[in-house]
Amino acid sequence: MKKYLVIALVFSSLMACKNKEAELQQQAQLKSVKVHDSLLALKSQEQDSSITAYIKSFNEIQDNLDSIKIRAKIMSMNGNGEGRDKKSMIIADMRFIGDLMMKNKEELDAMKKKLGASGVKNAELEKMIAHLTEELTEKDADISALQSKLAEANANLKSEMKKFSDSMEVINHQHQVIAEQNTIYYAIGTKKELINKGVIMKKGGVLGVGATESLKSNTNTSYFTSADMYSIHTLPLYSKVDKIITNHPSGSYTIKGDKKVDSLIITNQKLFWSESKLLVIEVKQK
Repeated sequence: MKKYLVIALVFSSLMACKNKEAELQQQAQLKSVKVHDSLLALKSQEQDSSITAYIKSFNEIQDNLDSIKIRAKIMSMNGNGEGRDKKSMIIADMRFIGDLMMKNKEELDAMKKKLGASGVKNAELEKMIAHLTEELTEKDADISALQSKLAEANANLKSEMKKFSDSMEVINHQHQVIAEQNTIYYAIGTKKELINKGVIMKKGGVLGVGATESLKSNTNTSYFTSADMYSIHTLPLYSKVDKIITNHPSGSYTIKGDKKVDSLIITNQKLFWSESKLLVIEVKQK
């Protein structure tokens, strides 16, 4: 009787594992279908050169993820880490994976900034970027779990894993600092919109006559759009420019447009943002 009970318990345990594995596979397949659908929708718009660039970035990230999966599998197979050669292979694979994950994050950040700077709403692009963000987050967790597993399995790898993790933290911090240094914020609106949103205020004048607009000291930053300073070359304004509230060297930009709308053309990014990382443009009421 005990024998049958043990068999039954083992069988039920195996079935539970198989069901869990099947569920995970089904979730992965569902995500893959969603990404594939988004990619097909984007390819239908591929006549747009900017869409082609997004698809190229997506393909590069997917190729990197495929390479990471292969290396992660090799790391698992070499998990015991016995011998100098295997230990060196595991460390080399870790560095390879770390470099690819960093490239993926940089590519994804560039895609996000490019989409934000374009001022264009594209549902399929936003879905694609959301899918990639989720996939990279999950892959980060998988790699961390694998590293912990290898470190626990072999004491000889613990110190190397710690060194690698510390170096990756330093690199991530450096990238974060650079990203923050290159982050700028811009706000576009009519005088009424900018005042009502708490971005600018009237200054000087008598009874409102002769007053000028200036940036509020405690300006409403939630109204601003953030972007990487080097990603913005042309900023469509969808109206005619009235004035630029913030300070930017005159030789670093031009205003171009027709009778109805203007665009801000930044000709020298570094010079343009040298005096202010905030850009406030007041446009005329349509």
